[in-house]
Amino acid sequence: MNIDFLPLKGTDHVEFYVGNAKQAALYYQHCLGFDLVAYSGPETGVRDRASYVLQQNKIRFVVTSSLIPDSYISEHVKNMVMA
Repeated sequence: MNIDFLPLKGTDHVEFYVGNAKQAALYYQHCLGFDLVAYSGPETGVRDRASYVLQQNKIRFVVTSSLIPDSYISEHVKNMVMA
């Protein structure tokens, strides 16, 4: 008998690190029908990244890009491009 050691009740969101969060957010809105429901970035006091929250029914995505070249987000994006 297999017992689920980590039963998940749901997922709040999935976050994607991308090279250009604004462009990714526009793509999800215009091509896939997501609604922009939140934004975080320099205008809201967050200096190191820009994040857009997109929602469609119960699905919620966060697309985030770094605003500084040597952050862990930038390194992740660079490594994904090189893979």
